[in-house]
Amino acid sequence: MNKLLLVCLLVLAPVSMASADLKVAVVDLSKAFDQYYKTKDAQVKLKEKQDGYQKEIQDLINDYQRMGGEAETLDKAAGDQTLSAAARQDKATALTAKKQDLVNLGNKIQEMKVERTREINEELFRRHKEIVDEISKVINDYSGPQGFDLVIDKSSASAASGVSIVLYNSSKLIDITEEIIKLLNQTAPAPGGATLSGAAPTPATPAGH
Repeated sequence: MNKLLLVCLLVLAPVSMASADLKVAVVDLSKAFDQYYKTKDAQVKLKEKQDGYQKEIQDLINDYQRMGGEAETLDKAAGDQTLSAAARQDKATALTAKKQDLVNLGNKIQEMKVERTREINEELFRRHKEIVDEISKVINDYSGPQGFDLVIDKSSASAASGVSIVLYNSSKLIDITEEIIKLLNQTAPAPGGATLSGAAPTPATPAGH
C-alpha cells in the first residue's frame, strides 16, 4: 500500500510542480470592452446611423399616410353622385392607381425595415469583432513581457447555459483589467482632438510588481 502511495506521489509531483510555476492572471474583458473609447465611439456612430435610417423610414411612412388620405378623397369622389359619370370614372381609375401605389410603397417600407435592420446588425457585429480583436492583441502584447503563462477572462459565460465560465478565482491572482484599460485608452482623442498620449501603448508594470 505504501509503495502504491509513493508511486502516485511521484507521478503527480511533476504536474503539481508545473502548476505551481504557472503565472496566471485574470481580466474582465467585458469591463475593458465597455470602457474602451473606441467602443463608445462606435456606439455613437451606430446610433447616428440608426437614427438616420429611422428618419428615412418615417419619411416613407409619412408619404404612405398622405397617399392614404388621397385615396380616401378619391374613393369619396368616385361615389359622388353630384359628379358626372365620366368624372366618377376618372376618380375610380385614379383610385385604382393610388391603391397600387400604396401597395408598392407599403412593400418598399417593409423591405427597407428588414434591410436597414440587417445592415445595423452586420455593422454591430463587425465593429464588436474589431474591438474585441484589438483588446485581445493588447492583452497578448502586455501579458508576454509580464511573464504570464495564462490570462483568463473572468467575464466569459458559457454559450450553452449562460453561466459564468469562471465560477471562482482567488484574490491572489493578478487582475490586469485596469492596466489593459489604461493601455487601450492611451491613444484616446483629448477634448481638443489630440491623443492623450503621442506614443504607442506600451506595457506597464501591474500593481504589486
